[in-house]
Amino acid sequence: MAIETRIQKRQTIQNVAYLVICLILGLWGWYDYAVKIPALEAAFREFVTAEDTRTKLEKLALVTPLNAEQRVEFNQARELLEQKYKEKPAEPAVYDRAVQLWLYIVGCGVLGVPWFAFAQWNLSRNRYRLNDDGSFESGTTKISAEQLTGINLSRWMSKSIAQVQTADGRKIDLDDYKYKGVEDIVAVLAARFHPGEWTSDARPIGDPKSRDTKKQAEAATSAATSAATSDESVPPSGSKD
Repeated sequence: MAIETRIQKRQTIQNVAYLVICLILGLWGWYDYAVKIPALEAAFREFVTAEDTRTKLEKLALVTPLNAEQRVEFNQARELLEQKYKEKPAEPAVYDRAVQLWLYIVGCGVLGVPWFAFAQWNLSRNRYRLNDDGSFESGTTKISAEQLTGINLSRWMSKSIAQVQTADGRKIDLDDYKYKGVEDIVAVLAARFHPGEWTSDARPIGDPKSRDTKKQAEAATSAATSAATSDESVPPSGSKD
């Protein structure tokens, strides 16, 4: 039966989660950049202007009576400060808009969202298949069994990455972290190019975590138990019925 990989569920969840997070952060950055920060800047300028006006006219009133226009201006400034701005509004930092623009809008929204969307699309495009006739498919490329020259397993146990080698010098990485079914392909190719060195679940011979090793241990235990039972059932020499 042909063996075909499919994207690991955890890899899809990771890419989609990061995409959604980047999208949310990008929208949040845009809102802060285009709406919230300008509103805070406008409020701070309005407060400072009103405070300056009130202070200036209060000092002027100590020297000479205010005219009608000045009194209206003074009352407006005082009401604004007493009713709208009971506390001084915070002034946005000079770097706030730059952070929102480059970190969130550009970094997360413009770059992050397409990056993780492309990563997921690329995973779906690069699936692998080992056919019954020994040929190997990588994406849209098919490699005959005769063109396969080996499989490099130097990083398999540490990184879960095996490398298929071809007659024309190509080296195709198989990443078990990204694709489900890679282990089965690796096991078949390992048995072909490294006979007697790897188990049926792509682990070194004798690895205690291998299902082959566990089956052998279970079989040995079962055989020992059967032998012990058989010995107990045989009557001692010289016994009478």
